[in-house]
Amino acid sequence: MIEPLITRLVQEAPVLDATVVAELTAGLRADGRPLALSIAKVVELVAAGAIDQAISLPALAMACGTLCDPRMGTPEHEAARYEIETLLPMPKPAPIVAAPDVPLTSLKRR
Repeated sequence: MIEPLITRLVQEAPVLDATVVAELTAGLRADGRPLALSIAKVVELVAAGAIDQAISLPALAMACGTLCDPRMGTPEHEAARYEIETLLPMPKPAPIVAAPDVPLTSLKRR
């Protein structure tokens, strides 16, 4: 079920069918393995427009292929999960609040 859905997303891009996205993420979450959960998170962000489709969809398709291939084990799944998680947006840093070097009370009028 996962591979046909990701294939459909890739083929129909840049238009992403919300039903296909929902079915794919539900199937991935039902799988429950760490790779599947990482793929689901990235698919949701791609659908929301937070991650570029042209970069992420090929990587998502490869990760789904790895997930669904019974010959692939934990090392391959971890490698694919690492690759997928590099697509996640970085959190925005906290704004830098400038503080004066000299307290206002130490200043004297000339």
